[in-house]
Amino acid sequence: MTKKITAVFLCAVLMCAADSTADAGLMLAPPREGAYHSAHPDFGLRDDEATSGGVRYFEELAGKKIVWAYISWHWDDGIKFPAVSCEAIRASGAIPLVGIMPWSALRQGAPEEEYNIRRILSGDFDDLLARAADDARGLGFPIMMEFGPEVNGSWFPWNGAWNGRDADEYGERDFPDGPERFRDAYRHIVSIFRGRGATDVTWVFHIAADGAPREDWNAASYYYPGDEWVEWIGASVYGRLGEGKLRPFGDIMKRVYPGMCALSSSKPIAILELGVSEGPGKPEWIREAMRAIGSGLYPRIKAVSWWNKTRRPDGSRSTLEIDSSAESLESYRAGVRDLAEEAVWSDD
Repeated sequence: MTKKITAVFLCAVLMCAADSTADAGLMLAPPREGAYHSAHPDFGLRDDEATSGGVRYFEELAGKKIVWAYISWHWDDGIKFPAVSCEAIRASGAIPLVGIMPWSALRQGAPEEEYNIRRILSGDFDDLLARAADDARGLGFPIMMEFGPEVNGSWFPWNGAWNGRDADEYGERDFPDGPERFRDAYRHIVSIFRGRGATDVTWVFHIAADGAPREDWNAASYYYPGDEWVEWIGASVYGRLGEGKLRPFGDIMKRVYPGMCALSSSKPIAILELGVSEGPGKPEWIREAMRAIGSGLYPRIKAVSWWNKTRRPDGSRSTLEIDSSAESLESYRAGVRDLAEEAVWSDD
């Protein structure tokens, strides 16, 4: 009981500190027109081997600069902020988007034993997170961060399926415990960073277009931390993975776009992971997606980030890369030609 009270008290103190400094940071604002061009430029099997050359190689392929580059921050080697990777991305001219992956074994579809949501909420890692926040502040340039990518997907251990599902024993009444714990853990981590003065961080909330399980308690709205904790909202959108059936971009967006808009009336929306594997229809799918985004059909979308990873975690080829065929590369280069490539910053 004493430990629980101490953790709650510490969280309250951190939140007060966060509130007092939240307005001091430099945040990525939406572009003045259109949507940003961004990417995951293939940083290895674990998405964590960032290099300036990797960013520049993707930009040469695309024929266009990117605004941000995604990098995974896995905790299997401890909670050590990836400052070197951030500096490498920054050296290329892009903004680092750091995806916090709180797992010790990088094992999908299973609960997390060490870095589980309950332990984060209990404050077990606060000292390490405070040190990471100090490292982020020490970079001297603004970054972006997201905690628990694709949170509504049970393939990741931070999903509610592994943290209480639809039980109603924790926190607010009539609020499913699994998502609520994640929501509070997200707020807790943001509070630590802001409380340590790491305020030049643009926080991003990331869902999957097709979450699992498809049950009411797993709705993205239950996971959303709230407008005061998040600057951008985004989703992963894939037309096809592997050799599966190709899904039209418009069909996917009919499902996910209204839900993202409903999370907040003011936050800009990003397609944080856009991709489609090589096969019949890939060039056409790319053209359709970019045409729809550029047409203003989805006016809240202010950024597009292609997932250019060439290999699956098992080492086999993914064919998600933009140059998986000459036709796909041509479609991509044409599709992103008018996307924005210069960051706009705000200190509001």
